[in-house]
Amino acid sequence: MNKINKLLITIDGVRKDRVGFYNKRNIYITPNLSKIAKESVVFNDMFACGTSTAMCFASLFNGQYQKDFQRKNFGDNNNPYKSNIFTDLENRGYKTFICLNKRFEYPLKLINTIGRNTKIWWTGEKNKKNKSIGSLRPLEQVKYISTNLKKIKDPYFLWVHLWGFSAPKKKFTLSTSTDYDARVKEMDEAIGYIFKQFKKNTEMFFFSDHGYALFEKNKWAYGKDAGNLVGSVTNVPTIIYNGKNIGINNNLVSQTNIRKLINNSSEALKLKSEFAYCESRYIEEYDIALAIRYKNFKYIIEYNKRKSQLYDVMTDPDENINLISNKINKLKRDKFGNHPEIKPYIIRYDWAQIEIIYKKLDNIAKNFYDFSSIPNNIKMKNFIKSSKLYFIYKKFFN
Repeated sequence: MNKINKLLITIDGVRKDRVGFYNKRNIYITPNLSKIAKESVVFNDMFACGTSTAMCFASLFNGQYQKDFQRKNFGDNNNPYKSNIFTDLENRGYKTFICLNKRFEYPLKLINTIGRNTKIWWTGEKNKKNKSIGSLRPLEQVKYISTNLKKIKDPYFLWVHLWGFSAPKKKFTLSTSTDYDARVKEMDEAIGYIFKQFKKNTEMFFFSDHGYALFEKNKWAYGKDAGNLVGSVTNVPTIIYNGKNIGINNNLVSQTNIRKLINNSSEALKLKSEFAYCESRYIEEYDIALAIRYKNFKYIIEYNKRKSQLYDVMTDPDENINLISNKINKLKRDKFGNHPEIKPYIIRYDWAQIEIIYKKLDNIAKNFYDFSSIPNNIKMKNFIKSSKLYFIYKKFFN
């Protein structure tokens, strides 16, 4: 039986709401992805495993969360795992390739997850003064891939990350009002091209590593702020095309399942996770935070601030109502339909269940990392960094 080729096309920091299939108002930004989605399996509740690019790819290629990699600080690239998606496919007779702009050399070093015989195709060059000149643009990059893959006679798996260019082309800025959307639109053009080239004989996996905050809850971008675990960052667009399965997977799915999906795309509609975690820092970083998804609930904890939040993402998708906040009154109606006249309030009928879920997720969060392994001198430094006095000092004397 002939093996089908596999292409993993990832797009850096694209919000789920910018993909027209998820948000019809934005079909004009991503017409190609939106069209591809109609022929594919679309994941409606894929939860990012990390808020930085290196974190995400190391975890999803290995199918493990970062806490298990024994990485302590940003810059660490320890990887105790010998197998990953590249070695899985090499063992099945695939040739494996990676195509990245040269500016991605350091992130790939941090990811530290490739196959034994993976060939890396570097495109562009390092150019600190002009990112666009130093990198192939998305369409140029996929055309490069198309030319080279047509020379490969063995079954292959290739990962390409559309990242590295800076200013979008003028034709995209003329059709949308923001630079961010113009960049997304340019990446969508490249996706449309590669899909047309390889649709007949290739499985294709399209997703973003993480999302991008545009000032929801005063959060911006991703990764730079450890507490930036808003939905626009943790909820990622994911589309799987295999020429057979079509539909929507509405289950909660952790991004660490991408390895399983690439190995066996026929499971796409069935896949689900009981829990899903999004990490934002390594264990010895002072501002470490974590998001946990369970059923319809999302729990966020910022360990150094001793601050936590709980949201019902089914009834509150924008995560506005912190169900464990002491600033809202949690009410139920009595048998006559009345409730106490205290404001502000939220009336729900499951407060007892919410309290159980809160305790469950809080306990999981507090035991997710082994903080006892952190040396005392590091704990002291982190304590100082977490204090308000430290930030005042940094503001005036740094």
